[in-house]
Amino acid sequence: MEKIVGGTRGRFALQTNGIFLDRLEPSLLQKLHTILVSVDGSEQVTDRERGKGVYRRAMRNVETVRGNGYSGDMVARMTVVQGTDIFENVIHLLGAGLFDHVHWQLSFSMFWKSDVTEPGLQEWLTKYNAGVSSLAHWWVDEMARTGKVPGIVPFIGIMRSLLSGAKSGLRCGSGDDFWAIMPDGRISACPVAVDFDFSVVGSIQTHTPASLPRVEVGEPCASCDILGICGGRCLFVNKSQDLLREGAYAEICGTVKHLVAELQGALPRVRALIDGGLVTAADFDYPEFNNGCEIIP
Repeated sequence: MEKIVGGTRGRFALQTNGIFLDRLEPSLLQKLHTILVSVDGSEQVTDRERGKGVYRRAMRNVETVRGNGYSGDMVARMTVVQGTDIFENVIHLLGAGLFDHVHWQLSFSMFWKSDVTEPGLQEWLTKYNAGVSSLAHWWVDEMARTGKVPGIVPFIGIMRSLLSGAKSGLRCGSGDDFWAIMPDGRISACPVAVDFDFSVVGSIQTHTPASLPRVEVGEPCASCDILGICGGRCLFVNKSQDLLREGAYAEICGTVKHLVAELQGALPRVRALIDGGLVTAADFDYPEFNNGCEIIP
């Protein structure tokens, strides 16, 4: 039986490193709409960041729960660090045959003041952008070849907005339709900023969802020409720019603007594929609810 929340059926998502995923009973698995597994790409890439053997164990457990009857949305949730080949590793995960979707987010560690920036970051960001370009071209080519939309979450979410023309708020939903409830009842707009004043918007003792104040991004996002597509990327980073090293915010924005530009460039081909009946506009209606994929990397 599904949980009924506010007159609608509750939908449950699980974020996990996958280490103990195989321990879930099949009856519990069937209650999950989405499982997001923290795997960063190939075995070498994942184990470098998460520890030796993590990749094989996580992938084996994903295969196990598939075998135990899980038929919901399985998402590979990548953290992309400096040196990662984005094209190679997204293609690897899609080719594993275990995941419906792949999503990634750039690691904060490259941009904080407190972290030592590895040499060659600018060169890697250039390669990252080039990899995103190659991935976007491959994505549309695959649609034309197979009649299916490969499950690259950032591409799907942005393309949906480009097709519809609808403007987006923060893609993660923080401060709009997503909140984190802390053990003492306080309500935080952002789950990673629970100790920051900007994020605490009320409590379960004093507020209803409708009465919570919305938290919006400030500059430079507020006046950016792609705000309606990007949404502001990350509320925490926007409100905590003083924690970033000099120039880091512009570097982050540069990757987002490049991603959006590539998909704007792909839009005519995608429209042609829809008009030709190879894919449909509905194929880009993902995610159906806020399932933990922030869309903008």
